[in-house]
Amino acid sequence: MSYPVNNAENEYAIQKGSQFDLKKFIYKIIEVLPWFIFSVGISIFAAKIYLRYTLDVSKISAFLLIKDQEEGGSSDYKALKEMGLVNGNKDVQNEIDIIKSYSLMKRVVDSLHLNINLYKEGRVTASPTFGDLMPVSIQLVEENPESRPESYKLVVNERNFTINGPGGAQTYQYGQVFEVSLGKLIFTRNQNLKLDPGGYRILFSDRDAEAKKYRSAIDVRKTNDMGGIIEISMLDEIPQRAIMIINKLIDVYNYAGLDDKNIAGIRTIKFLNERIDTVSRELNEVEMFAERFKRDNKIGSISEEANMFLSQALLVDNKKSEQVAQIKVLESLEDYVGGAKGANEIIPSGLGIIEPTMIALISNYNLLVQQKQAMSLKSTEADPTLRNLLMQLRDVRENLLKNIGVLKTGLQTNLNQISSNFGLIESKIAKLPGKERQLLNITRQINLKETLYLYLLQKREETELSLASNINNTRVVDTAFNTGIVSPVKSQIHLFALLIGLAIPAIFIILRDFFSTRLNDRKEIEQGTSVPILGELSYEKNKKNIVIDNKSRSPISEQFRLIRTNVQYMGAEKQVKTILVSSFMSGEGKSFVSLNLASSMGITGARTIILEFDLRKPKLSKYLNVQSEYGLSNYIIKDIPIKDIIQKVPGHEHISMISSGPIPPNPAELLLSEKTTRLFEYLRANFDIIIIDTAPVGLVTDALLLEKYVDLTMFIVRHQYSYKAVIPFIDKLHRDKKFKSLSIVVNGIKNEASFGNGYGYGYGYGYGYGYGYYVTEKKKSFLQKLLGTKV
Repeated sequence: MSYPVNNAENEYAIQKGSQFDLKKFIYKIIEVLPWFIFSVGISIFAAKIYLRYTLDVSKISAFLLIKDQEEGGSSDYKALKEMGLVNGNKDVQNEIDIIKSYSLMKRVVDSLHLNINLYKEGRVTASPTFGDLMPVSIQLVEENPESRPESYKLVVNERNFTINGPGGAQTYQYGQVFEVSLGKLIFTRNQNLKLDPGGYRILFSDRDAEAKKYRSAIDVRKTNDMGGIIEISMLDEIPQRAIMIINKLIDVYNYAGLDDKNIAGIRTIKFLNERIDTVSRELNEVEMFAERFKRDNKIGSISEEANMFLSQALLVDNKKSEQVAQIKVLESLEDYVGGAKGANEIIPSGLGIIEPTMIALISNYNLLVQQKQAMSLKSTEADPTLRNLLMQLRDVRENLLKNIGVLKTGLQTNLNQISSNFGLIESKIAKLPGKERQLLNITRQINLKETLYLYLLQKREETELSLASNINNTRVVDTAFNTGIVSPVKSQIHLFALLIGLAIPAIFIILRDFFSTRLNDRKEIEQGTSVPILGELSYEKNKKNIVIDNKSRSPISEQFRLIRTNVQYMGAEKQVKTILVSSFMSGEGKSFVSLNLASSMGITGARTIILEFDLRKPKLSKYLNVQSEYGLSNYIIKDIPIKDIIQKVPGHEHISMISSGPIPPNPAELLLSEKTTRLFEYLRANFDIIIIDTAPVGLVTDALLLEKYVDLTMFIVRHQYSYKAVIPFIDKLHRDKKFKSLSIVVNGIKNEASFGNGYGYGYGYGYGYGYGYYVTEKKKSFLQKLLGTKV
């Protein structure tokens, strides 16, 4: 169907009619209130189901103090700090990153066997168990290195248990070793837990995957940007499991920190043990050689003079050995630092170096190596921080090598001086008898080896004591504890369900109205056109075609009386005698309005006549049960007197009608006849009110051809039936002055509140209509009301 409405007018009408009306929206909500109640009920029920089968998630937290290096550092570090070579504060962020590292969490997973998960089977879902909530405790006897993730069904009985997996069902006794894909296990019955007849499911997961999962679940953050206390927290459905994970993570972190601090001492002890073994073997060999020499040469001891020379020689030997030892240590250190491996390894400490600057440089170098190793785990070589550490390591390394060279030169000078002094003593020893001189030299070697052996033992004891005195740079402020349930929050879930329950039908109503192409609101008419609304007609549940008479007091009869009054006001300047009733399309109720408007006029005593000018689809005669031999088409085509085509309406004294007669093939041409003009001249002279029921304007031009005979035009639109685009069409007819005194009658209002009316009758009207007769509608369901569908 097409009609002369341009796009600009259409868009204007849609924009103006799409403004949100809160009052109208509230009325619509009341209209479909049962749907809101149903939607809210379903949402609340869904929330109850969700809360029933969703496990509570608790937050577990622990607090750890990261101390300054000064508080837990070694004496070497303190000396280094006093020289201003390092800062006093520990980088707390680095420690946070270490705690969140994958390597530490993997140790936790291995220690607690977190890759073994036991689930309690339920009717809807399975819930995880852990620790005291497990029906059995699981001991891993021997792990299979080629294990893969697998799931088993577990049924626990009082005396035994059955495990059902890929290999079938097997029953074992508690304490018995059995083998699965993970390895060899032992189950021990938890006597404090009541058995669940529903059974359990045990899942052997991949350790790497579990480590990654728990690593992402751990949250570590500083409690204060200026402080050194960090919070380690985790959300878990089983608080006991999270508590054990966090506490174990702290233990693993502390052990790793001690290992990092002790690595230099451990390397030193290893070096000292190797030297002690070597010196011990050399000492044993020299002592055995001395015994054989004495036995073979039958010498019991040396003379008093030889003892004096021996004492002097030993004194010089000790000084010489100290210098040689220092030079050897520096040479080994120089080779170690200068080699490729030394650039990434800790330098052993406690090697007998007593020069303070050298000690400070070694400590600083070891500290930078530890920082570089930690940074390499989480950064690439492109990281500016890592590159800065490498530059610092290179500078300290160069300073170490220069300092070693200077110290070696000084020690070599002292050694040369001692050697020159030793030459005098050796000249005196040379004057002794040959056998005694040989024994004296052997005794000197024994004493030198013993002195070196005791010196190495002393250094080892000192290093071990230093290791034992090292403490962590951390202190546990609070071990892991349950801070409470964080989700689901029942009040929030219930509120969310309530909002969803209200929102779904509300959004549906808004979308339905937004996409609706039918007239739903009086404001859509008022905002789309300036044509006045002459009246509104509500729905009346009866089967009469004429709903108004002298005795009727129904709401719709009062509405027709109001229209009759409004018609009289429309004729304040000129009497309204001829009224044309039309619509845009069939089914909007123009014939029903014509018939009852005539009845409302007739009961006032006005001589009223109805003209059935819908020559294409006449129905008034059928509705009134009036049968006539002649009608309008007969009059126009044949020479029939006007009086012969006028007939009384049964039961209505002052109402007459002229039927359409036989349907002609050319209705528009008939309306252009001179006889049509003479007909209206006659009727205006003999009747008070003439009501023309014409064909729809949107389909044919019949109404436009009759416009010259009328005083008032009623354009009928039907609520929730007529298209919104009809309003711009009516407005264009009005602006183009196609009809005289154009007005609108809204027919078929089933719910006045939603249409925006306020009649003041106190009736709860339905919305009804009739197209020349009253059509009874079936009662709509709530779903039809919500969808806005027609019966």
